Amino acid sequence: MKNFDLGILFARLGLGVCLFMHGFAKILHGIGGVKSILTKAGLPEVMAYGSYVGEVVAPIMIILEIFSRIGTLLVIGTSLTIMYAYHGLGNLLDLASTGGFKAEILYLYIALSLCIIFNGSGKYAIRKD
Repeated sequence: MKNFDLGILFARLGLGVCLFMHGFAKILHGIGGVKSILTKAGLPEVMAYGSYVGEVVAPIMIILEIFSRIGTLLVIGTSLTIMYAYHGLGNLLDLASTGGFKAEILYLYIALSLCIIFNGSGKYAIRKD
C-alpha cells in the first residue's frame, strides 16, 4: 500500500478545500440564505450559525489534520442537515438534468468523510489520528 498515505492526503485536501470555499462565501456574504432554507424546513434559524462550524472550522481541521475525525463528523452532520433542509428526505434520489443526483455533492462529502474516519490521517499530518 505504497500510495495509501498520499491517497488519504488528496481525500483530505479535496474535501477540506471544496467545503471551505462554501464557508468562505458565507464569511464574505453572510448566512441569510441558510437561515431562509432552515426556516422553510421548520428548523430554527439559529442553526444557520452551525454552517460556520461545518464549513469553516471542520474543513480547516481536516486540511491540517488536527482532530480530523471530529472534523469529518461535523461535516457529516452538516451534510445531513443540508439534505433534510434543502433537498427534503423524500427527494434524496432525485436526478438532475445532467443525470447525476441533485444531492450528489453531499454524498461525496459524506463518502470522503467516512474514508477519513475509517482510515485515519495518514502520515502527512500535523497530528496523526
